[in-house]
Amino acid sequence: MTSAVPFSRPARPEGLPGDAERAPRELMTLPGASRDVRRWRLVEIRLGGRWRPGLLTVWRRPPGSPRWVVHVRWGDDAATPDGQAWGWFLYSEETIRPLPEPAGPPPATGPYFGRWRDAVTVPSEMAGTSDPAGTDRCWRLAWVRTAGRWHSGLVTARRRPGPGPWIAHVRWGEDAQAAWVIADTAVLQPIPADTTPARPDEQSPAPAAAAPDREVR
Repeated sequence: MTSAVPFSRPARPEGLPGDAERAPRELMTLPGASRDVRRWRLVEIRLGGRWRPGLLTVWRRPPGSPRWVVHVRWGDDAATPDGQAWGWFLYSEETIRPLPEPAGPPPATGPYFGRWRDAVTVPSEMAGTSDPAGTDRCWRLAWVRTAGRWHSGLVTARRRPGPGPWIAHVRWGEDAQAAWVIADTAVLQPIPADTTPARPDEQSPAPAAAAPDREVR
């Protein structure tokens, strides 16, 4: 609650120098149709003087604007104390950068034997039922391997139906692709949730790595 308006939401925390710049209201409310490109990509965004992992889901070019605005989510609304789990930001390679895809070799042991395989999907009828208390619900960014490549994904639930392995419900794209998969960390790799300090001497990624008009997974 703020001191000015009773029962209002807390004021959005002020950004620190070098943080990603939030898109001004005037830019987001320009008359006319915006150009939206819905494309998921795991990124790091600088907020509060630190880099934190997030999921970029939309590129937007407001009418008449030469700049892209991006929608980035870095947390679950229900689990974020200040209610600030996402935002619209002016895109800059210095404050929003793509996370690298997993680069290690496939495991030499079975069932991979040195060759990548896709995450094993589990039929929904075999996934079991959700816990009424919501204990199986989660929000975790992760890389998931499907269709022969890595995709930016979001784990929304995790459970163990019976004596078998743990399974996870994963979404991995702008077309709402989703499935229950076996939670094998070789092909479902969670992104560390902790943030890392931003160093002033860090280099930005190459422009081609995150351009909205190029292939971005």
